[in-house]
Amino acid sequence: MTEQALAFYEAQGACFVPTDINISPWNAKGQNGVALAGLAGHVIGQVPCPAEMHTARLTIDILGLVPRLPLEALIRVVREGRRVQLVEVDLVAGGRTCVRATALRTRIAPSPVSDQPLIHPLPDPDKAQGKVPWVRMHRLQGSFLQVGPGAQWVQILTRVVAGHDLTPLERVAMIADFGSSTAPLVLPREWTFANLDVSAHLTRLPQGEWLLLETTSASSGNGIGVVDTRLGDVAGMFGHPHQTVFLDPRQG
Repeated sequence: MTEQALAFYEAQGACFVPTDINISPWNAKGQNGVALAGLAGHVIGQVPCPAEMHTARLTIDILGLVPRLPLEALIRVVREGRRVQLVEVDLVAGGRTCVRATALRTRIAPSPVSDQPLIHPLPDPDKAQGKVPWVRMHRLQGSFLQVGPGAQWVQILTRVVAGHDLTPLERVAMIADFGSSTAPLVLPREWTFANLDVSAHLTRLPQGEWLLLETTSASSGNGIGVVDTRLGDVAGMFGHPHQTVFLDPRQG
């Protein structure tokens, strides 16, 4: 890990308290969707498996604005087995479920390899930028200020929870949330496009700190958009995240 001085949350008893860097870019009264996705990954990672397992699918539903209050994690194992395990996590603030996440875990066993090679060059750290202290990005295609497809490498520079090193599951949960900003559907100066959910299907967990997103977005003009991403790392392509975004014109 390159830096670990920052964290999105501090654990206090059974709760996770948001820190000063955990602020939504869409509403200063809310928590950042990247942080919420990372916390869901953190909590899921603490749930024991009955056998050696891989997280094949991760889904995260954000149920409205999440206030900057401590979050309590409620865990339920929906299905327990040595071949398949389904874990559900609710993140609760002020007595309300604000985020619901599920993880489908499958047993690990030998099978034929069908890897997909990396589709873009590796990142150049000298060309990386970041407007906030907890992330660096190296753009390959498109722009946050430009409507259309995009591609970029992203490196997370913070822990999810203070005192806990970033795990591959936390990293992929957070970076999957970057799809909508990699390929904006609308101009951010004119519209907001907050995520309603994040989902990811993964052939394996990521390797290394830098993850690649190659993203397209689409909308039928009905106030929502769908974001599709191919996810890669230094070893090749390994995942397909998706997002639903809520499109709202800015006022004034």
